[in-house]
Amino acid sequence: MSETKVIIRDIISKAEVGADASTLRDNINLTDQGIDSMDIFTIMLAVQDHYGIQIPDQDIESLRTIDDLAEYVVKLQQ
Repeated sequence: MSETKVIIRDIISKAEVGADASTLRDNINLTDQGIDSMDIFTIMLAVQDHYGIQIPDQDIESLRTIDDLAEYVVKLQQ
């Protein structure tokens, strides 16, 4: 597992969302794993704070899995 995915899982865990971060699958839609839209918003804010980035609203809709989010963060850091 990439370092970025590990960090994102840690962020999800600390965000205290409706699902256990350790049981989340990287390639399955977060909403299909019990994370609702408010939890997604909380996760996105926490990721932005951690990495010091801005994720535009139109991009958030395409970040449906941990894989999507990790790839997005890595691209922004290049």
